[in-house]
Amino acid sequence: MNSRGQQGFTLLEVLVAFLLAALFLTVILSGFANGISSWKRTDNLAQAAMIAQSRLAEVGVLMPVAEGEHSGVTADDRVDFRWQVRMRPLQWEFASSLLDHGRVMYRVEVEVFWPSERGERSYRLETLRLQGVES
Repeated sequence: MNSRGQQGFTLLEVLVAFLLAALFLTVILSGFANGISSWKRTDNLAQAAMIAQSRLAEVGVLMPVAEGEHSGVTADDRVDFRWQVRMRPLQWEFASSLLDHGRVMYRVEVEVFWPSERGERSYRLETLRLQGVES
């Protein structure tokens, strides 16, 4: 009877060891999944920032500095990024002085949108540009 009790105890030890290994693997795989998800979010955010900076650099060069909106889509190998550039005159205390010299200060906003697991995300840049001045 002594050897039979030891066999059952050994089987119990093996079952507990498998259970602990399964729990350990679950935690490790969950960590990897979270890491990959964070990497994707960071990669998409970096891509959106580059697109926004590129569109901002086009203002005054490829896009005239004038009131209005421009929009488009930049396709990536994984995600389609929608972008929108909005320009509107800045209302401030020295606006009339600039206007007397034939200049208008514009607020330029660039916003990039992309889909994610939790809905649409966006990245936004803003700057000021003087009409007719190349940057």
